[in-house]
Amino acid sequence: MTTYLDAVTALGTGSLHPGGFYHTLNVLNQVSLSVEDIVLDIGCGTGRTACHIAKSSGAYVFALDNSKEMLEKANYRATQEGVQVQFVHCDAGETPFKSKVIDLILIESVLIFLPAATVLRECNRILKKEGILICIEMFANKSIPRIAREQIQAACNLPQIPSFEEWLEVFHNSGFLPVKAHRNNFPGFFDNIRNILHPDPYQVVSQGMSSNREVSKVMYKYMRLIQTHKKYLGFGTFLMRKS
Repeated sequence: MTTYLDAVTALGTGSLHPGGFYHTLNVLNQVSLSVEDIVLDIGCGTGRTACHIAKSSGAYVFALDNSKEMLEKANYRATQEGVQVQFVHCDAGETPFKSKVIDLILIESVLIFLPAATVLRECNRILKKEGILICIEMFANKSIPRIAREQIQAACNLPQIPSFEEWLEVFHNSGFLPVKAHRNNFPGFFDNIRNILHPDPYQVVSQGMSSNREVSKVMYKYMRLIQTHKKYLGFGTFLMRKS
């Protein structure tokens, strides 16, 4: 049976998170990176953001994911773009990094699939003093009907869909203080148009992992649920500092 994450892996999309690559670029414009900085992209997928950071800032970039297939696609992208990114195959809650070595950690729509508190404690451990954590994560309004929440969780195999306030509490309990925390409406028509202006030339669609029909069915179910319950959903942009 093809799961949502299986479908995402098969499609090889570089920026499927809410807001897409357009939003990623806007967020990265809010931080200043140099060749002296060490950056970690957690749940890097096909490496689009990691490669962009390496190319645009010259920072030393690590990018980790627990999917070997995703990392193969990410390595292909880095080769095509001619950038140096160190890709790491591991779980986000138990990384191989020493304590207090990373300047900035970026997580795009990954925490919601994981035991968030465990991953954030690991982020706190490996970040330097007053290091920066950037997260882009979906949230659900507290008014969301129970059946809607259950349907979305089941479709994507999500352990939780926190509210915006609950996300802030998780960050706080994990040792982070907000620099900026912004609510965003779930992307609409014009947001999608803006992302069309940033096509992904290095998307690699898997062959043989599952039928196109299965992948399309899973993604259609996800998109239909999001559109149906869109008024109850949003995504947060969390720029946090290690306290």
